[in-house]
Amino acid sequence: MMEKLTDTKTELVEPSQEKPAKQRKPTGKVRYTLDLQSFLPYRMYRLAAQMSQAGNKLSSLLLDSGVPIGEREWRVISVLGSYGGLTNGHVADVLKTDAATVTRAVKVLKKLDFVDTRNSKRDRRKQLIYLTQEGADFHDLIIPRRLETGELIESCFSYEEKEQLHHLLNKLDRHLEHMENEQEDEWE
Repeated sequence: MMEKLTDTKTELVEPSQEKPAKQRKPTGKVRYTLDLQSFLPYRMYRLAAQMSQAGNKLSSLLLDSGVPIGEREWRVISVLGSYGGLTNGHVADVLKTDAATVTRAVKVLKKLDFVDTRNSKRDRRKQLIYLTQEGADFHDLIIPRRLETGELIESCFSYEEKEQLHHLLNKLDRHLEHMENEQEDEWE
C-alpha cells in the first residue's frame, strides 16, 4: 500500500490504482513527401506572405492612419477604388472571399462614412456599394505608399521579366477560373 495525498486527507491506495505516467507517442512517419519549394500553392502562399511584410506594410499604414480598420476593410476600399461601385457579390468575387466577410467590412466602413449603398430599382435585394468622398480620400492616402511597395517588390525584374511574369500569372488565373467553373457545374 502507498499513501496518496488529496486536498483534505491522506488515503491508502493499492499500487495498481496509481495512474501511470503519461507516455509520449512515437514520432509519426509520413508515406508521401512534398517538396514545398517546388509545390506552387505553397510558393504562392509564401510569396504573398512575404510581399505583405515588404516595404510599406499595410498593417502599419492602417495603424498609422489612426482610422480603426483592418486589412479586410482596406481590401474592400481598394477594390471599390479600382472598379468603382460594385455589388456585395462582385466585391466578394474579386477578393475571392465570401459575401458575409464583405458584408461585415461594409458595415464597419459605413459607420466611418467611407462607403454608402444604393438599392437596385430592379431587384431590391441587390445593393451597389461605393466609396464616399471620405472613403476616396482615405484610399488616396494609402495607395501611393502601396504603389511604392509594389515598385520595390518588382524592382528585381527587368521589363521583359515583368511582362513574362504577368503573362504567366494571367495564364494561371484563367486556368484556375476554368477549374473553378468546372467544379461548380450546376447544370444538368
